[in-house]
Amino acid sequence: MPDAVPRGGADMSRGLTRGLLIVAVFALLAGLSITGSYVATHGLVSSPPPAARSLGALFWKSFRYYLPWAMVTPGIFSLSRRVPLTGRRRRRALVFHVLVPVLGSAPFFVFTTTLNAALGHGFPPVDFLASFWWRILLMEIVTVVPVYWLLLGAATALQIYRDHQANRLQAIELQRSLSSAQLDAMRMKLHPHFLFNTLNAVASLARAGETDGVGQVVERLGTLLRLSMETSGRQLVTLEEELALVDEHLAIEEIRFKDRLHVIRRIDPASRKALVPNLILQPLVENAIAHGLSQRLDASLLEISARQDGPHLRVAVRDDGPGLPPGWRLATGARAGLRNVMERLQALYGGAFRFDIGNSATGGTVAELRLPFDTVRALPVDAPNSAQGGPFDSFSQAVAAAAGSREHGPHQDDHR
Repeated sequence: MPDAVPRGGADMSRGLTRGLLIVAVFALLAGLSITGSYVATHGLVSSPPPAARSLGALFWKSFRYYLPWAMVTPGIFSLSRRVPLTGRRRRRALVFHVLVPVLGSAPFFVFTTTLNAALGHGFPPVDFLASFWWRILLMEIVTVVPVYWLLLGAATALQIYRDHQANRLQAIELQRSLSSAQLDAMRMKLHPHFLFNTLNAVASLARAGETDGVGQVVERLGTLLRLSMETSGRQLVTLEEELALVDEHLAIEEIRFKDRLHVIRRIDPASRKALVPNLILQPLVENAIAHGLSQRLDASLLEISARQDGPHLRVAVRDDGPGLPPGWRLATGARAGLRNVMERLQALYGGAFRFDIGNSATGGTVAELRLPFDTVRALPVDAPNSAQGGPFDSFSQAVAAAAGSREHGPHQDDHR
C-alpha cells in the first residue's frame, strides 16, 4: 500500500492550488480588460498607429495592476472568515471592514509601487510623491475601498455557501444517526424477549387476579409506543419529554420485577426544560437494567439524576450492579448502542460535550452526560427523507422491525 500523503504536504498542495487559481482569475480579468483597447487600435483599422502596443504589452500592463490584488486576496478571504459580516457582531465587523481598506491604502500603495519597480516599471520620482502625496492617497482610497469590498463580498458569499453545504451534510448525518437510534430503541421496546417478559408479567398478574396491574402494563406499553412516535424526526427534545419516555419503560420494568427494582429520580426542576438529543437516555437505562439488575438476585437500585451546573446540564444514570470489568474503556468497549450515543453527541455538539462511563465510588456503574444547557436552539434542517415522519409511521412497520430482530437474537448486551 502506498504511503499516505502527510497532512502538511496536502495542506501546502491545496494552498498552492488555490493561489494559482486566484492568479489565473486575475489574469483572466486582465485579459478581458484589454480586449476593448486592443480591438479599437488593431481590429478596426487596416494599419494600427505606430504608438499602438502589442497584445502582450497591453496584457502585461494590465496584469501588473491586478497582480497585487491577486496577492492580497487570500488575506482578505482570511479576514472575512475571522471577522464575518454574517456573525453576531455585525456592527463591529462592518466598522472593521470599513477601516481596513482605508487604513491599508497607504501600505497597499507602497506594496504596489515596490512590486511594479521590481517588475521593471520603475519607481515614481520622490519629489512627485512628496508634492502630491495627499492626492495620491485619496485616489488610492477611492480605488482600494470598492475593490476590497468586492472581494469581501465574494468571500462572504463563498463562506455562506460552504456553511450551507456543511449544515446540509450535518443534517443528513444527524437524521441517519437519529433513525438508527429510533430503530434500535424500537427494537428494544418490541424485542421478542421484552414482549415475552411483558406478556409473562401480564399473565402472572391475571392469574393472581390483579386486573388493575394487567391494565397498567398494557396502558404503559401503549403510552410508551405513542411517545416514541410523537418525538420521531426531532433531533432535540426537552429533558422532560425524554424522561417521560424513560418513565413509561421503567414503569413496566418495575411491574415486571416488582420489589427487585427500585428507581430513584433526582431531577432538578430547572433542568426539565433543557434540550437533549432525542432517545439519548434510553440506551443508558437499558444498560443499567441489563448489566445491573440482571446480574443480581436481590433488590437492585437504578438512579437517574439531572441538574444544571452553570452553563452545562449534567445527567447521570447509575446502577448498583457488579460494575465494569477491569480494563473496560468506552472508546474500545462500546457496542452499537453506546457508539450511536457518542456519534450523535459528536455530530450535535462537536467538542462541547462530555460522556463518561465508569465504576461508581459507591459500587455499580454510572454513565454521565455533560451537555450545553440550552432551552432554545436552532435545529438543523431535517434530511430530505425526514418529511416521511421517521422510520415508524405505522404499527405494522414496528412489528416488522421486531420480527426482523429475531434473526439476530436478543441483544441486551449490545451496549457494552
